Amino acid sequence: MKRLLLAAALIVLLGMPAGDSATTSLSLPMAPQAKVGPAEIYPDSTRTPGAINTAITQANISQNICNKNWTTGEVRPANSVTKRVKKQTMQDYGFTDAANHYELDHLISLQNGGCPACVGNLWPEAYGDLKHHMTEVMRGQWNKENPGSSEVLLGALEKDVVESHIHDEICRDIPNAKLSSYRKKFPPTVTVTLQRGQEILTTDWYACYLNMMDGNKPCN
Repeated sequence: MKRLLLAAALIVLLGMPAGDSATTSLSLPMAPQAKVGPAEIYPDSTRTPGAINTAITQANISQNICNKNWTTGEVRPANSVTKRVKKQTMQDYGFTDAANHYELDHLISLQNGGCPACVGNLWPEAYGDLKHHMTEVMRGQWNKENPGSSEVLLGALEKDVVESHIHDEICRDIPNAKLSSYRKKFPPTVTVTLQRGQEILTTDWYACYLNMMDGNKPCN
């Protein structure tokens, strides 16, 4: 009985989440970790810690994110919502250049069970970097003309590739699963849980990217 009372007290003191709302701030047991990439390519963890869609669970991924009939459009917020959030988050992050230099990115992507409209899961991620302001089209063209160059830091387009690969690792063992368009270039070789995939995105997506570029090593 004493142990049960102590456990209950710890739950209260630690502020562990309760309830059954459809979305919640990320409640995974995650300690601060050193990141392998430059600080500029990551969100501020106090402003954007990540948040999950609790309607998507390990038990039902075959019915949603891994299902060929499911699309992120089923949960994606309306443009009126994302436009407002993008403006606000750019102000919060102190970005004063053009809005089209940034993608309003879900830290935990929708295809990996991220919360669609939680501000704590959304941040303005640059296509270029502080020294090279780029639109999505400009960055795509730069990547084609400068393959392998490190002159411009990685940004939103590169994180998109990571998100797709993690999705494929999550769905790898699901029969007839929906996989990304990158599956031929970066075929998943291991299976990760939904929770682990979300952890990778909230801790160091760049480390996963480096693994992918280094002989398609798994992100696990």
